[in-house]
Amino acid sequence: MDLRYVVAGTIITSTSAIFVIYSLVSNAGLVLGPSLAVLALGVVVLVSGVTFNEPNVELLKLYVNDLSRTISKVLEDSGLLNAYRLRVCLSDLRVVLSLKPVKCSDITLGFGLASDSPYVALPVDLGKVGITEVVGDDLSGFLSEVLSRRFKVCRYVRILSSSDEYVVELNTINQTIYDFIKIPLSYVKILTLFLIAKFLGRDVELVNEELVGSNYVVKVRVV
Repeated sequence: MDLRYVVAGTIITSTSAIFVIYSLVSNAGLVLGPSLAVLALGVVVLVSGVTFNEPNVELLKLYVNDLSRTISKVLEDSGLLNAYRLRVCLSDLRVVLSLKPVKCSDITLGFGLASDSPYVALPVDLGKVGITEVVGDDLSGFLSEVLSRRFKVCRYVRILSSSDEYVVELNTINQTIYDFIKIPLSYVKILTLFLIAKFLGRDVELVNEELVGSNYVVKVRVV
């Protein structure tokens, strides 16, 4: 059992259930579809937490693929699949997807509305993957230590530019996870953004991303 996923699944399920009840009572069909999809996500996360054990690589790939399909369904029903803003709320350990800019202080886990924009907020805890402190003197060194040497995501990391915006290139992505970068809510993307936020001690927002051959390039803005 993984208590983190059990708690997150319970929160997401209960929050989405409230929206389902609200949509049925008020006949708000626009809210019902996404709420049901998020409810399914909550159940998946909850069951995953209860039944969690150490997987091998192939089982982990199947798990990631199935969970990605569920999350993609949530994004599709919420209207967030192809046009969304992705923000990391560092202090709350959440990643938030929304149509318009939203404040982290207005966000709760699960599906909701803030600033007249639908959003989906998911929990992320770097401590669960052993990242508890910043290592290295600069951003490039920190990302290289975690993404290249520890997790073998890529061969090396390069910072192409930096100011209020950072362009980060993950050079030569590991072929085992290459296809997962193409999914709407890529785990590599989330991890990269959270690592940048953790090093800077600030919330960040995705500006752009692209695959250039075997390299993955993300541009983020400090918010």
